[in-house]
Formats: sequence, C-alpha cells, structure tokens
Amino acid sequence: MKRLKILILILITTFFIWVMVGIGIWVDVKITNWRRLSEIEDVSVNSYRTFSRFIDDIESETEWNVKIISGLRSKKKQKELLRENAKNASADKSRHVLGRAIDINLYKKNWLWRIWLKKFNSTKDWRNTGVVKISEKYGLLWGGSYRSYHDPVHFEIK
Repeated sequence: MKRLKILILILITTFFIWVMVGIGIWVDVKITNWRRLSEIEDVSVNSYRTFSRFIDDIESETEWNVKIISGLRSKKKQKELLRENAKNASADKSRHVLGRAIDINLYKKNWLWRIWLKKFNSTKDWRNTGVVKISEKYGLLWGGSYRSYHDPVHFEIK
C-alpha cells in the first residue's frame, strides 16, 4: 500500500512538472514573439501588421504554433552572420536589417511532448504544414524556395 501511494505521488508530481514546463514554454514563446514583433513595429508598422496577421493565421488555420527566432537585426549582427556563413545576406541586402523579414520555428503538441519544425527540416515538411500557402496570401517570399540555400524558416516581405 505504501509503495502504491509513493507511485501515485511520483506520477502526480511528474504530471505537475510536465504541465508547468508546458506553461513555461508557452509564456516564453508569447513574450519572445511580442518582443520581436515590437522591434519590427518600431521600424515599420506595415511589416508588423503583416507578420502579426501571418502568425495569427498560422496558429488559427493549422495545428502549428509559431516561435519567432529572428526578426529585426542590426547591421553589425548581420555582418557577424555573414562571416559565419557566406550564404547569408550582406547587411546591405538583408531584409532583417530593414524589419522586413522574420525567421520562425513551428511546434505542435503531440500528447506528452512537442514536435518542432526548424531549419534542418525538409522543404517538403514545411510545405506540408500549410504555412507556405499562408505566406503566399501575404505575398511573402519564403526562404525554402531559394535555389542555392536551404532556409525554410525565413519569410520576408517582397
């Protein structure tokens, strides 16, 4: 009987921790998205509106949630990224520097864990989410359509 009580206590504690971690991830995503969109809004209200609607549509029309992993960048940061990877855009050409691009990851709950879609996932995986079709509605250029560089997390205003 004592072992059963201990097992039940362990299960309840584990469930509570799992719920709290989930809430923590959700809060972190919402705060991160709000901050990154606010930075864009300071530069371009039109870009802010477009990306806000784009994200809202993804979350309401698909089973996926959005985490913005990059938004507005300084020229200095863009130059650092170019040094790290020659396929990245220069500071003069990057839409991120102008507040006209975001990079996103997607995630969805799958019973006890989350499934994430990130840069390393295939173009096909990204297309299957429905996000690419939603981006077309907003006239966004999708980085997964680049011929020489796999960048499916990237969406920019043309």
